[in-house]
Amino acid sequence: MVSENLIVYIFAGIVGLILLLFIFKQPYLGIAFSIAILPIIDIFPSIPLFSSISLPIGLATLAAYFFRSKRLEKKGKRRMEAVYLLALVFIFWVVVSNPEAAILGENRFWIFTFAQLWILMVLSGELLDTPQKQKTTMLMFALAAVVSAIFAIMQGEISEEAVSSMRVSGLATNANQAARYFVIALVFFYYLRSKTETPLFKILYLAGILITFIGVFFTVSRSGMLLVFGALGLILIFQPQVKNKVGLIILTIGALIVLNFLAESIFRIIGDIFPAIQEGSDTVGLRYNLWRAGWNMWLDHPITGVGIGQYNHLLRRYMIGFEGPTVGFASPHNTYVQTLSETGFIGFVLFMAMLIRAFQNLWPSRSANSAEFGSLRDAWFIILLVISVGGISITDLGNKIFWMVFGVSAVFANKEPVKSKESSRQAVARTSATSIRMRRWMKNSK
Repeated sequence: MVSENLIVYIFAGIVGLILLLFIFKQPYLGIAFSIAILPIIDIFPSIPLFSSISLPIGLATLAAYFFRSKRLEKKGKRRMEAVYLLALVFIFWVVVSNPEAAILGENRFWIFTFAQLWILMVLSGELLDTPQKQKTTMLMFALAAVVSAIFAIMQGEISEEAVSSMRVSGLATNANQAARYFVIALVFFYYLRSKTETPLFKILYLAGILITFIGVFFTVSRSGMLLVFGALGLILIFQPQVKNKVGLIILTIGALIVLNFLAESIFRIIGDIFPAIQEGSDTVGLRYNLWRAGWNMWLDHPITGVGIGQYNHLLRRYMIGFEGPTVGFASPHNTYVQTLSETGFIGFVLFMAMLIRAFQNLWPSRSANSAEFGSLRDAWFIILLVISVGGISITDLGNKIFWMVFGVSAVFANKEPVKSKESSRQAVARTSATSIRMRRWMKNSK
């Protein structure tokens, strides 16, 4: 056993060293690695002295960023983007409103968790500052999600009803989280496919779309199923060309036909989603009670909330007397209920302000933007909308990709920040050529 663990640690050390070299060469890869490991987190062993593999990657990224910043010329002072400031105020409120819960939590040190998330957000905004870097990050996450989706398809067993089906998560933390990662990967694949002219890549991206689409249904996450249809609908709306709209519809129909061959009862499960929502049956009824408990917690502590991470521990007391399915220890399965019940009205307002600011940064607009810039921003807008709507049925406040997208939104806060470097280089080139012609003209006129 000792020798096996030693081999694992040696192998992990070698891989970690390679990743470290890549990150110091290109610091933005640290963000890409941090996000890409989420769909396949189960394959990574525990690391001594660290809560997860994300922490050493984050530390390496932060160190590489500061190292690179010292080597580059000092830039002028820039105003802190509003989404950074709002997030900082939100974290400050979480700590000062319930310091014991934030600093001495039973399961985690929330102040440390939020510090990591804020740093991830800022580094995402600073390092993912060009289309190519964002595309690379998208691709790495999507490829990892494909691997996880393949495992989910291989493991899953879909029966006549969702409750009796085997809920699988691939290589992610849980089925609901896996379904969201697959939906996000599908959007990434579709965007990347629309930006490549290479036939082979188009085929590979198409395969990625199909695998992640089918993977969503094998998690048997009904909220994930609704999200994938919602994401496809948004892609259809944002797609400017009619032929691409028709192609997406045909692709969706084809994927559903393939899905029907793999699991005939899936359409019955899809058909039962809205009746379950309306009637509050099976696990949907449990979630309604979880949300009701969170609401009652907020009514008892309207300003400060019960404290970050305290919902789970207080749930048993608030579930007493509820009709229908109840549990004694669980998360609220709703990001907004968690925020309201644990951080109070002020924390909820700050969080929503942060979310609204991110949407404002990514809001679709064709004015003064290139086609590439507009479609890239549209892709991130769809992702943020998927995560935000998905937050209605999952506790996502501490999800890294959520905060990463907040950071990416800061890149788009200006009119065309992503194109600024290329534009400046072109401007320099034009100025240089003009100077040469002027010097030649002056020489000939003498």
